[in-house]
Amino acid sequence: QTRTPWSAEEDELLQQGYMQDLSWARISTVYLPHRSRGCCWGRFKTLQAKALEQREWSESEDKLLQAAIKKHARLFKQAWKAVSQEMTNRTWKECELRSTKV
Repeated sequence: QTRTPWSAEEDELLQQGYMQDLSWARISTVYLPHRSRGCCWGRFKTLQAKALEQREWSESEDKLLQAAIKKHARLFKQAWKAVSQEMTNRTWKECELRSTKV
């Protein structure tokens, strides 16, 4: 089975159906009869993820994020310690640093 790429027009139809509060099955039937409801749902999730990736961060949001990370650093450290226990010969700090590169 070959995968047919989504067109901009199909993305727009998908968004229209979603804005009308239709079910995925109904969106598939009414707007995109050649796409399954699961396919519609999956594409919508992909579009949402892309939209989130493209959102710009303000300087104040960056500062707020840094403050929250600092505030909860102990929790992050505990999580990385749990991760490092599953690794051999790696500290929690090494795992944390590597996670930003993989």
